[in-house]
Amino acid sequence: MKPAVLFLLLGAGAASAAETRLPLPPAPVRVVIPDAPAFDAALGGAFRRALNGAPEDTDSVSAAWRRTRVGSKLEDQWSKLSEDLPWTWDSIRALHPRAVGIALLDVGHLEAVLAVDTPLARLPAPLPAGTARTHGGAAYALVAKGAADGSEDADRRMGLAWARTGSVLLVATSERSLLLALDEALAGRGFAPPLPGLVSLDLDLEALRKDRYFRREFLFGPGPETGHVKAALRSENGRLVEVREGTGEPRPPGALFDAPGATASAWEPEGEGLGAALRAALLEPIPDPADRPVPPLAALPAATAQGAEDRYLVSIERPQRRDQAAVWEEGELVRWRALWQATPVSGWGYALERDGTRRVVFAWPAARDADLLALCQATVERRAGRATVATAEGASEIRVGPGLPAVALRRTGDYVWLGPNARALSGVSAPRPSSDLVRWARVDLTAVREEGKRWTRAEGPASPEQTRPLSDRVLGLLGWMPQTTSLLLERHKTEGGWTETLVFGSGPAR
Repeated sequence: MKPAVLFLLLGAGAASAAETRLPLPPAPVRVVIPDAPAFDAALGGAFRRALNGAPEDTDSVSAAWRRTRVGSKLEDQWSKLSEDLPWTWDSIRALHPRAVGIALLDVGHLEAVLAVDTPLARLPAPLPAGTARTHGGAAYALVAKGAADGSEDADRRMGLAWARTGSVLLVATSERSLLLALDEALAGRGFAPPLPGLVSLDLDLEALRKDRYFRREFLFGPGPETGHVKAALRSENGRLVEVREGTGEPRPPGALFDAPGATASAWEPEGEGLGAALRAALLEPIPDPADRPVPPLAALPAATAQGAEDRYLVSIERPQRRDQAAVWEEGELVRWRALWQATPVSGWGYALERDGTRRVVFAWPAARDADLLALCQATVERRAGRATVATAEGASEIRVGPGLPAVALRRTGDYVWLGPNARALSGVSAPRPSSDLVRWARVDLTAVREEGKRWTRAEGPASPEQTRPLSDRVLGLLGWMPQTTSLLLERHKTEGGWTETLVFGSGPAR
């Protein structure tokens, strides 16, 4: 579960991490709500409806989730579990919980254990009796075995087992996970919130990276992070802030630059992605640039099907014969690859304007400006024919046809900017190197919501057979948080690793 998605549920102040310890066993994902009443007070709108299992019929996020493999699987299995335990957030709320925690042990088996610290001596609604058993002297009830228990019911992966230990009610989807939680309780161990906050989360990166469901559903790069990631949501100075901490950040600090009024701007610490981004954003702005864009040389099609061929005659009605052995060529992409290998880039930035203008910036040695410009010209000429280079507004502008700008390059100090034309680069200035800021991003969600109209047209109408990543997921989540109008992200290096903050703002991004 990605922290930014989970934590959008919340909006209240911080709670003490030292007071709450729940018997949650070690797991790839562990979440603790140390102040359940505050959480409930903050929960509203689409988030409350989702936790109660009653999203609106038009909710695009729920529809997109059901079309994923994990989502459709969980939806089916949850309906089977609900026959024994029809619980929702309102059901948990009836327990007057002081704290709530959950440990997700195995996604494939849908194996999890829920811990609820409740002051009630008697539950408002009885749980299924099941078969009474004991473990280390602690009583528990087994209602149905789960897939992690070796259940013979192939149609049901979520089992049900529960127990009470002190003031904590444990509900698990497998007997195995319940016994692991009881071991924690019997040993006097408890899992405390990793960081102070209204909700706190711990991710075991090594375990998650081995999980095929996580790799398939959450398409993130491997990243340099190691060990565990800790995260918490807080309210600071009237703003909702997600805080993350972790280890493993070998990348060097980046740079800051101003992009007032931009829809989005950011600094990316991974230089390996610059070439592909520069090509797709400016040099070859098409949905899927080919890895081998240059067709091989072949004989022209004959004008007649039989007889001697006259190679000066060409039939425009017959398509060129495709030789199956012929392989398309990389063209100037080979030279691009050699340039990046000879002069690696440690990080790069970009800005996206409301009118669609895109700009890219990165540190680059002045001695290699001519090489960079020549390759930009080569890519432009492959796509548009003969190109020329002119100087305009302090930039080198590559033009095609009747003086039409294709791409421009401008140097500012130790950095170069690239944009669609010289005018787009007229106001740029040199980025400011940082001593500890590894990456950052600013997003104006008001402008992004406007872009949603274009996304919907580009991705086509909603369909049960496919999930539209932008229209269904991104716009759907923005619909869940209508009061949030900007996102501001910063990651800083620390002596032991890194810290990251994500601010959900109610004003325009700056």
